[in-house]
Amino acid sequence: MKVLFQAGVPDIFFPLLEKAGCRIFRFATETARAHDSFREHRDAAAVFFRANFAFGATEADLLPALRLAALVSTGTDNVDAAALQTRGIRLTTGEGANAQAVFDYVIQALLCGGFNPEVHSVGVVGAGRVGSRLLRFLRSVGGRTAYYDPLLPEPGSLGEVLQCDFVTFHTELTKTGPHKTAGMLDAAYFAPAHKKIRVIQTCRGGIWNPVFYRTFDTTRIELLAQDVYPQEPPAAADVQRARYATPHIAGYSTRGRLGGILKGIEALAPGLSVTGVWPQGRAWFLDTEAADFMRRPADFSAIRDGYFWRKEFDEYDAAERAAFRARFPGIADDFFAGLFGA
Repeated sequence: MKVLFQAGVPDIFFPLLEKAGCRIFRFATETARAHDSFREHRDAAAVFFRANFAFGATEADLLPALRLAALVSTGTDNVDAAALQTRGIRLTTGEGANAQAVFDYVIQALLCGGFNPEVHSVGVVGAGRVGSRLLRFLRSVGGRTAYYDPLLPEPGSLGEVLQCDFVTFHTELTKTGPHKTAGMLDAAYFAPAHKKIRVIQTCRGGIWNPVFYRTFDTTRIELLAQDVYPQEPPAAADVQRARYATPHIAGYSTRGRLGGILKGIEALAPGLSVTGVWPQGRAWFLDTEAADFMRRPADFSAIRDGYFWRKEFDEYDAAERAAFRARFPGIADDFFAGLFGA
């Protein structure tokens, strides 16, 4: 059975798949080169790809034997799911696999930005897998929160969110419908804010209005941390707009990176065990990662594709927890006790 993997998808499970009878081939992210690969391997039964590759009717028709399309990332705005369904192609996604990793990123961004739950409030836009985790945790440690999600029965209040000290976004990128998010972050969106807010952006760069993104008043909106950009790879000037900028790696914990691949493997080869091949990760610090990226923003894709195996907070050992705790001496111990057990 022939299986195609996009460049940049980790190869850690390749030996297991090959042992199970799969023949694995890589394809490039650039569309024309990917299509050439699809024509060469038109008998492929499965394809594994990332959020930065559009997969729709054209791609499906180039692979007439395709049975499985495995999106290893979250969000499906790059996939024409209807086109796959009409062709009888199963779609799997990494939805939910990286929720804890994004949670960890946002907590690091808050702490690096001076957040103290006894002083500051946090607004969350999008209360799904990531947003709801943030709300539960922050409330459990006495933090003041507000949320807005128009898709929920109790949608919360955008006005209340924009009165918070920090605002973090966790929405899908949608281009149609009454609550479309494409280009939603513009002057009108932020108009209700009556004080300076610090923004954390880890969902989709396309929710920014691109003109507003490059011209907003930084005395009213501080882009505290950004992991996604209106255009990727981003221009160096776009990287410099944030205090902490990273190359689209918020969800890139070991679990986050491999979870979506595993979902595809489970659909392709049910019962295949990955015991013994899971990599050992290490702790990480947002300010260190951002400093490295901001020194070489042109390496966006190379850093993203070659990102190291990263632990989630609950995987930190005692020494790693102590080192992280020591960075933020003004925060109560209860905050970290809850964080490392989240």
